[in-house]
Amino acid sequence: MLGMTIIDIISLAIILLISIWLHEYAHAYVSYKLWDPTPKLQWRLTTNPLKHMDPIWFFMIFLIGFWWGKPVQVNPTYYKDPVKWELMVALAWPATNLVLATIWIILLLILSKIFSLGINDIFLDNTNAFITFFIKFSIINIILAVFNLIPLPPLDWFRIVKMISYNFASFVERYTTYISIAFLILILWPGRSIVWKFLRTVSNSIFQFIFTIFANIFY
Repeated sequence: MLGMTIIDIISLAIILLISIWLHEYAHAYVSYKLWDPTPKLQWRLTTNPLKHMDPIWFFMIFLIGFWWGKPVQVNPTYYKDPVKWELMVALAWPATNLVLATIWIILLLILSKIFSLGINDIFLDNTNAFITFFIKFSIINIILAVFNLIPLPPLDWFRIVKMISYNFASFVERYTTYISIAFLILILWPGRSIVWKFLRTVSNSIFQFIFTIFANIFY
């Protein structure tokens, strides 16, 4: 991909593999805990990353720098409150990504102390591969969380539309395939710079907020 070295692509693949694997597992685990046996019956209630990986989409990382995991299928009819509980399952991904980002920010600060880096040196030292990887891991996870808050199918925050108007959401879901294709084209071509600039701006702000909180503890 343009502007990316093989090391950049490999590190991106590792980050997305871990992040999306844990995201899909979180979906499966929460849905199962809400009395839905579907994830377990489909062998998705597992920590095996290969069960959550879509091979075709995984290789798209090396072509377009983007990857979609294999969605966990859930059956809301098992939920006592289908609309609200489906939203809880949907929120499992952004919540998981934010937790992962926070953990890696903490590890980043611990590592910076080990390397005797000052608070300002963390972002200035581009030669330390570990520091760079930890920063990238945290920001990408925040981007994934923010990205899934876009209220369009099949993204997770679309569930909130169901809470507002179930009938409208059901109507929209009939055209999920077309919406997904159109949205994918938008973020990969004409609107790529606008969408990713927005995601990076919001994600960097969230990163700085979390980083500042824990930096005050460690420094």
